[in-house]
Amino acid sequence: MVLESKNDGKSLVLTFNDEKTKNSISANDWIELRKAIEAFDKSDLKYLVLSQVNGNFSSGAQLGENLNALMDDVSAAAQALWDCRKPVIAVVDGICAGAGSNMILLSDFIIATPSSRFIEVFARRGLVVDFAGSWMLPRIIGIQKAKELMMTSKEINGEEMHRLNMLYKLTEPDLLENETNALIEKLDELSFISVCMNKEQIKNGLNTTFSESLDLEGVNQNNRFIHSDAAEGMMAFMEKRKPDYKNTLDA
Repeated sequence: MVLESKNDGKSLVLTFNDEKTKNSISANDWIELRKAIEAFDKSDLKYLVLSQVNGNFSSGAQLGENLNALMDDVSAAAQALWDCRKPVIAVVDGICAGAGSNMILLSDFIIATPSSRFIEVFARRGLVVDFAGSWMLPRIIGIQKAKELMMTSKEINGEEMHRLNMLYKLTEPDLLENETNALIEKLDELSFISVCMNKEQIKNGLNTTFSESLDLEGVNQNNRFIHSDAAEGMMAFMEKRKPDYKNTLDA
């Protein structure tokens, strides 16, 4: 197992730390990743950070394992990441391939370097795209470009990722931590429950009609009107001060 976790009191930072394989992901890591995400979502921590280490994000699943038995665990981990209610931040440098490439697509914010190498490598290995990449990538960059990247296994760097609107921020390797902290500080100024509910509305909107999205927005907004964060936000605006929000996911 190469999955490592660090709790800084506000965020859970997960890395796949195996320098010799460029942070490839073992069979047991998928199980532990799912467990870690589910535990995080139930915890008092606010942010999940999937981070590069040793100059790489991940080269994807370790080959040579029992891939058929592994797929249920891969899909379960992808589902757990998609279902996560709280903000997920991917911090990317170096190789980001296979399931690792699709893992970052399920994040809410991607911070990457120009030297990042995003590769839907599956067709090079006689495999097909997994970890929900075939569902997510076309929705981010469009069907034709997604076909190019998935069907030809074309490698793109961080600058091309940025041009394709895949990134929240493009930055240099030595600024990755600063940019991650700056994003977290920005989110900390907002109502946490509102941030999380906006995330949920975006996710639901991918699979609902226009009218269904309007209905959900109405229900959620009515719930906001009677929440203490809304009262605090309005008072802070009137008093010309920063709001002091509750950092909870209570309804």
